[in-house]
Formats: sequence, C-alpha cells, structure tokens
Amino acid sequence: MIRVREAREEDVGQIREIFLAVYGTDYPHRELYDELWLKRSVFTDDALILVAEDTEAGRVVGTASVLFDFGAHSDLVGEFGRLAVHPEYRRMQVGKLLMDKRLEAIKNRLHVGLVVARTVHPYAQRISLAQGFIATGFLPLKHFFRHRESFALLARYFGDALALRRNNPRIIPEAYALANLVMSQPPLTPDFIVDEDSASYPSGGDYRLEQLQAEGYPALLRIERGRVRNREIFGPMRLDYGFFKLQARQTSGL
Repeated sequence: MIRVREAREEDVGQIREIFLAVYGTDYPHRELYDELWLKRSVFTDDALILVAEDTEAGRVVGTASVLFDFGAHSDLVGEFGRLAVHPEYRRMQVGKLLMDKRLEAIKNRLHVGLVVARTVHPYAQRISLAQGFIATGFLPLKHFFRHRESFALLARYFGDALALRRNNPRIIPEAYALANLVMSQPPLTPDFIVDEDSASYPSGGDYRLEQLQAEGYPALLRIERGRVRNREIFGPMRLDYGFFKLQARQTSGL
C-alpha cells in the first residue's frame, strides 16, 4: 500500500536516494544530494515536502514539494516541483497520489500554482494537465544538464485568484502574441492593455556601466510593479531577493 504524508527528518536519507536513482550523479542542482540541505527543507515554512511510502516494505518510494518562496509571499504563488518516483515504482500511480496530496494540502494557501516541467520527463506534464493545470509557456534550452534542455510552464488558479487579479495588466507590444495565446486558455480571459507608447529598448547611446553597489539597490526597488516604460532590467534574479541574497547567490549586477 502506498501512503502519502509529509516528510520527516528520518526520511531525508531515502529522499536523497530517490533523487540519485532518478537524476543520476551528475544532476546540476547538487543541493538535492546534500542531506543537511534536505533536512533544512523539511523544517522550513517556505516549502511543503511530501513523501510516498510503501507501508508494507517500510520504504520511501517517491517525493514531491511545493515551494512557497516563489516571488513575494503576499502573491500567494507556489511552485510544484521536485516530483521524483523511484524507477522501481513507476507506472503505479505514485506521481498522481503525490500531486493529489499536494493539491489537498495547499488549496487554502495559494492563489496560483506553477509547474516548471522538464520536457524530457513528460509524465510530470501529463499529471499536471490531468489535475487542471494549463500550459502557459515554454522555456527553450533553459538549463544545462547533460545537454541543454527545454522546460514547459503550467499553471492553475485557486480560490478567488482570477476575480482578485482581473486588473487589466499593461504589457509591451512585443509580448502581445504570446500573452494572447496564453490568456485565451480557459479559464482565463484576455484583459490586458497593450502599451503602444512604450519606447523600444535603446540600441545605442552614451552609457556608463559600473558594478551594482548596496547604495544603488533601493532605486531599483522603487520601480513600480507592472511598469513597462524604460524596461531596462532583465535577468533570472528577482529584486525582492534583497541585495545580500543576490550576493550570496553570486549574482553580479551592472
């Protein structure tokens, strides 16, 4: 019998073994193999970690998480990730059971759930689609594992998310085609406003680059949410991480 429950400290070693069995020894996210890091994850309020246990064998055979530090906590957005089932227990609905339990656990905690799924593992996409997630994006050749891999983005809304967020977001013209495709998926309704007056990114000029210092960081934080004019800031890190967290992650800003 397979039972899904929240992970405990004593599960950490078996969770690590599952990641090794599924991803191999050359997975780039080395923290998944670090028992101390996994132990901290079990106790943090920023993540819900579940395990699937074979009660007859007394063995943990699968794991999955919901990460609540995806953006600001006030956004009520969570990422459904780290779904891994031991190869010996595949095709036994373990992944579906883990997804069902995650949805049950977070239904009153989130407004938006996101799945970032490796395209080389289509079972995660199938499980998500079967549970009401919709395809919202595609990240071509986003991360390097043994080779460059693409990712599919899926999302599902909970509670009053759509009613509370129907605020006619402003988008840049370059994003119209993709935004219209995504927002045409049920249960969404395209309600954005295209900002035709937003100037294109300047192709030349007299600019001076310098290393981002702590005193320059507050100016970036004052940029209004949703602002589309003078869109010069791009990158994989969010401003709400804080300057010291950016430094800890060895992110360089200019």
